[in-house]
Amino acid sequence: MADEADEAPPPPPKKSGGFMGTLMNGVGIFALTLVAVVLGGFINAKLHPLPDLKMDKDGKITAIVPVVVAPKGAEGGGAGKPSVYYAIDPPLVVNFEDGSAVRFLQITMEIMAHDEKAIESVQKNIPLIRNNLLLLMSNRNYQSMMSREGKEKLRQEALAEVRAVQKKEGGPDVDDVLFTSFVVQ
Repeated sequence: MADEADEAPPPPPKKSGGFMGTLMNGVGIFALTLVAVVLGGFINAKLHPLPDLKMDKDGKITAIVPVVVAPKGAEGGGAGKPSVYYAIDPPLVVNFEDGSAVRFLQITMEIMAHDEKAIESVQKNIPLIRNNLLLLMSNRNYQSMMSREGKEKLRQEALAEVRAVQKKEGGPDVDDVLFTSFVVQ
């Protein structure tokens, strides 16, 4: 009797889904992945909308987004008016020598004013402003750029250059120039 129990037939092998089962699993995984990618793109577009784009007369497309913030009281020349910012895009990049090494400086700047007409004038004069700022920044010493005082001095000189261009071209005065990115390599 013990021999009969040991000689019981083995259970039949389990059947897999075959080709159709594998195909259906693959299609299911593909569909779930597709839904995840589309949903992720939609969420990203809602969280990070694209800036407004403007095409210049020469066909160059630039992102121009003046940002209006709450008034800051009697600060600057436009007391009671909100500040308006204009980003100088693309960033300014210059090279300079530090001993025997060549270094690069990349600065992203924004111009602040309380008058929309000043920002419009800056937009109109941006080639001249960029030229003057590039010439100003290319004549720098590496050590002076690494200190806070050196950066502040450069910012003040950049503000003076922008104001000089505005005065020369007959535009309203701007209130400030801000560095939003400062990279020395």
